[in-house]
Amino acid sequence: MSTTYPYEPDYAVCPGAVLEERMKLRGLSSAELARRCGMSATRISGILSGDTPIDSETARRLERALDLDCRIWLGLEANYRSHLARSTEKQPVDQAST
Repeated sequence: MSTTYPYEPDYAVCPGAVLEERMKLRGLSSAELARRCGMSATRISGILSGDTPIDSETARRLERALDLDCRIWLGLEANYRSHLARSTEKQPVDQAST
């Protein structure tokens, strides 16, 4: 008899951590990345801290500036926000009532 266990990690990588690594690899400051992306430095700072989500337009701008596919940025963002939602959930959804 085979037992399967669902893959449910207890952590998620903040897209800002990946962004910070890419910036370091290219020697970019927040201000320079913001200039290259046509965004404010405040927005870049918010992404780095995990407070500002990456939307599709931001992902495309990051793709052009850092040469990392926008789908990767959006996937990281979706995983991170999903993890945050799960970790702050107080009670499980009652599946019997649906």
